[in-house]
Amino acid sequence: MQRVNEFNFYDLATQIHPLTEIGTSEVKYGDVFFQWFQARDALNQMFRQRPLTVSLSAANELYDSITEFVPEKWPEAIGRLGTPEDRDMEGWEVSKISEAAKKFETVLAAECQVLDTYFVSKKGAYSTADLVERAHICFGAMAAKLPDQAKSDFDQAGKCMAFDLPTACAFHIVRGSEAVIRKYYEQVTGKAPKVKMRNWGAYIKLLRENKADEKVTVFLDHIRNSYRNPVLHPEESVDADQAVILFGACVSLVTLMISEIDRLSAKSAAPLPFPPVTAVLTLPEAKTPAETPSAVKTGTDESK
Repeated sequence: MQRVNEFNFYDLATQIHPLTEIGTSEVKYGDVFFQWFQARDALNQMFRQRPLTVSLSAANELYDSITEFVPEKWPEAIGRLGTPEDRDMEGWEVSKISEAAKKFETVLAAECQVLDTYFVSKKGAYSTADLVERAHICFGAMAAKLPDQAKSDFDQAGKCMAFDLPTACAFHIVRGSEAVIRKYYEQVTGKAPKVKMRNWGAYIKLLRENKADEKVTVFLDHIRNSYRNPVLHPEESVDADQAVILFGACVSLVTLMISEIDRLSAKSAAPLPFPPVTAVLTLPEAKTPAETPSAVKTGTDESK
């Protein structure tokens, strides 16, 4: 998908249409070469950016007609000024370019009627450009904390919402939210959920058993009952208004879970309130031999 600038059509028109009005009047090279050089450049730029096919042949004819009199390279084109080539052009030469420009305009007008060009209406308060290119920015600073899967799914959900594919939008929203649920589950329980465990009811049950924040589990249960389960049903579809509501609800849910993950992570990493006490064993000081009492004294006869 490529973003296009519609002003290019206006710019092309301002460059090409004057060529249709020169008729057969005689003009001097130095008076028209710059205008014709710009018209050819605008023509070239348009076909580089647009997949135009029907008018390609007429565009090439106009391009070649201009190049017959004005060189493609700027130094060569301006280098003709003041030389014998800077002459008055014959009426038939001018007419050749005029007719080629008229033909191109006619064919382009017919092709524009069948071009795959659509107007994308705004959805809710969301910017269309943000939905199409970077829907994950709705999370603000927390977008950097999204798992890659969640970021990708919310971006896809934004595109689907912008292009009026509400059921596909809901699918990506739910899948992106589940990527964060699994991360929150791991933070609360201390272990990652099983790969095949895709039951939100099981998530909620185990989160409650592990004392997860009630705000999260209640919100999860509401989205599970009201949105997630119907989305998975093959006979159900989501309309545009429901997709906008679900998008906003899941953005709130994911933001709440990421906040809780940060809080729990900070809590588990916090230092103990007091430093641990280390018991110190104090041994009695060793006495010297002079201080040690002895039953036998030198030079003393205890038999007396």
